[in-house]
Amino acid sequence: MSLHYIIDGYNLIKQTPSLEKRSLKDSRLSLVRLIKEKRPQGSKNNEVTIVFDGKADLPYWPKEKEIDINIVFTKNNTADDWIKNAVERTDGPRRIVVVSDDKQIRFYVRSLGAKVLGVKEFIKAAERSKRAKDAEPSDSKIELSSVEAERITEELRKIWLK
Repeated sequence: MSLHYIIDGYNLIKQTPSLEKRSLKDSRLSLVRLIKEKRPQGSKNNEVTIVFDGKADLPYWPKEKEIDINIVFTKNNTADDWIKNAVERTDGPRRIVVVSDDKQIRFYVRSLGAKVLGVKEFIKAAERSKRAKDAEPSDSKIELSSVEAERITEELRKIWLK
């Protein structure tokens, strides 16, 4: 079962010093690059949607086919409301992982059955991914987040219980 990560874009940027110190446009592009290159969401089969308040103000914004990440600018709505509505509308909230430190979002989507991941835990997954790539095979020890471990357990149950 693949997961769908929905990321509260500006919340993640504001909680990540290496992203926040840049201009707003550069911060957004750096976030997209971080997710594409370091894959803190795990498997390439996991879908990623980054939600930003407002409208795209870049003359060029990478197309989904170029980056394999869905990017939503909410225009007349808030990112918080968009995320809550997306979880409400889905048939499978258990496969959604919302990345945000916003307490209202976290409590609301969790009450609907979605998983929640804090910004620090998500960024640590990116750092682990980088360390794992840099490590020699004899030194590599990969740590799984609780979401990744749960996903693997569910997949193994399906195989074993056939």
